[in-house]
Amino acid sequence: MRSHPLTIAEQQRVKAMQRLANAPDRSTYLALQQEIAEQLNMTVRNVRHLMRAWQAEGVTGVIRQERADRGEQRLDEDWTDYILQTYRAGNRGGRRMSRAQVAVRVAARALELGDSNPPSRASVYRVLQSEMERQETRSRSRSIGWSGETLILRTREGLEVKVKESNQVWQCDHTRVDLLVVDQVGEVLGRLWLTTIVDTHSRCIIGIHLGMEAPSAVVVCLALRHAILPKQYSSAYELTQLWGTYGIPQYLYTDGGKEFNSKHLEQVANELKIVFVSGATQRKVALWNDRLAH
Repeated sequence: MRSHPLTIAEQQRVKAMQRLANAPDRSTYLALQQEIAEQLNMTVRNVRHLMRAWQAEGVTGVIRQERADRGEQRLDEDWTDYILQTYRAGNRGGRRMSRAQVAVRVAARALELGDSNPPSRASVYRVLQSEMERQETRSRSRSIGWSGETLILRTREGLEVKVKESNQVWQCDHTRVDLLVVDQVGEVLGRLWLTTIVDTHSRCIIGIHLGMEAPSAVVVCLALRHAILPKQYSSAYELTQLWGTYGIPQYLYTDGGKEFNSKHLEQVANELKIVFVSGATQRKVALWNDRLAH
């Protein structure tokens, strides 16, 4: 509770809010906002914040209060929301945005708004610290195998498979690629199908099949063949890295589609001693689809 009288600056803010609150119409209100911002040497955004505080708390809302965190920079909610939303939007759908890039966006936004006192780079980093820690925690829980954690897959058959190593559990799934195939004269033939085999522990793409054929037992066998055998490509493919993943899994985890229920595929599985199990596959294919198309 304050016992001393208002300072001159505080009296000016109170009078300014009284004038603004008594504006007869919107056009007058907007003009007064600009005038008061110049008078009080602040941005129009800050005048709006001041008016909200006036409406909520009266005089108490617009006078300076002694703060326990005095000396630290405190951001208003709009800037905090902007920082978090920019970071989240920049790290969605496979995109990556660093906290330094967010700080650059904040500086550019401040120029657009005419804010002469935008959040510093350190303040941006401080706001993002807890958000980055939460994302890291979620990433570790999704990326089993990279951080020594354990994933347990529960199947529709009632099994619980504890994933401990690579080439233990593979997952197979299909997606329609967002590319149209045309013939030599430009006639559209249709969209490709992408079938991927993913190692559950390492998240590596073990094998693929790309073709016009819809998902079937034959397509699954072709994708498995590509995953099982060592990859050997000539220089014509212009690969910059070797594709060194291959082997035979103990389990093939699928969504239980009809293409996985065929006598031919059952025969292949028996010969290779692969156990087919079904459940909710973790869809990584959509991301590869997006990268392939763009």
